[in-house]
Formats: sequence, C-alpha cells, structure tokens
Amino acid sequence: MNHHQAIYNLYPSVISVDDTEGAKDVNGDSVVIDMNAVNQEAERIEAEAIAKEEAREAIRASALQKLVENAGLTVEEVKSFIKIEE
Repeated sequence: MNHHQAIYNLYPSVISVDDTEGAKDVNGDSVVIDMNAVNQEAERIEAEAIAKEEAREAIRASALQKLVENAGLTVEEVKSFIKIEE
C-alpha cells in the first residue's frame, strides 16, 4: 500500500514524508495525521490501481481474441507484439 501517497492526497500542506520523522509541511513543522484515514486512502489507491490493471488486461485479452478471430493470426503471433500474460 502506498501510505505516502495517501498522506499527500489527504494533507495538501504536507511536502515531505519520512518513515522516521513523519509528515512535514513547507516550514519543516510536523503535520498531525490520522492513520485510520491514511490507511483507508491507501486501500482506495491500491483498489484503484488493481482496477486499472484489470481493465488493461481485459482490453489486451479482447484485442487478442479479435486479432485471432478476425485477422487470422495465431495466439503466439499476437503475443509476440502485445504483452499478454496468461
């Protein structure tokens, strides 16, 4: 999970995050963060990334199927120029 990105998303005043020193603003002052909110945002970010990858894989699979069915290419030929993992 990307907790740093979650902190940046939730706290616009934060300009740096260090695992040891915490979140800091432009003046170098510590920013108090709500870890429950950060964890929820990190989960949302992860879910969004997974959904995007699944959508990308669905498009690749659709392209593979269409090229095999309509262009007369073999699965191996299509896979040679489209990155598809099965």
